[in-house]
Amino acid sequence: MGVFVLHRCRIDRYLPQCQGMTEKKIGGILSFLPAVRRKINTLDPRDPMRLTLQHSLVTAVGRNNAVPLRALVTYLRRRGVDITPTGFQQTILAESRGADFFIGSSRRGYFLIDTLADAREMRDFYERRIRAEQQNLRNLMRQARRVGWNI
Repeated sequence: MGVFVLHRCRIDRYLPQCQGMTEKKIGGILSFLPAVRRKINTLDPRDPMRLTLQHSLVTAVGRNNAVPLRALVTYLRRRGVDITPTGFQQTILAESRGADFFIGSSRRGYFLIDTLADAREMRDFYERRIRAEQQNLRNLMRQARRVGWNI
């Protein structure tokens, strides 16, 4: 079984060539994708999370296939979901961050974390963001001290 077939089975385990393969063999043990599939199976076919996850299984598996926010929002709107970019981030994205799977984000867009390298990219994204927020906090505290406040 070639690497291409194993990758395709990670995306769509229902392909004929994937039948009979175990989660372990197709990489399920080492991936968040089985949790994505489980979540999809619990949701109504019109649910925005389900639509996002199904679309992402085809277009956005892994950091190298990140999809821009605008493209995700457009996809959902074309399927009747009334959502804005901010709405996507505050609902679908936020919900994924507390689930058994994780929609990753990078400068390129959003993706389903599939590999250790994908998770590391997400970690690096958070570390950069946290450093920037820590700098903002230090600046706020410095400005407050200048006017005599101790916060």
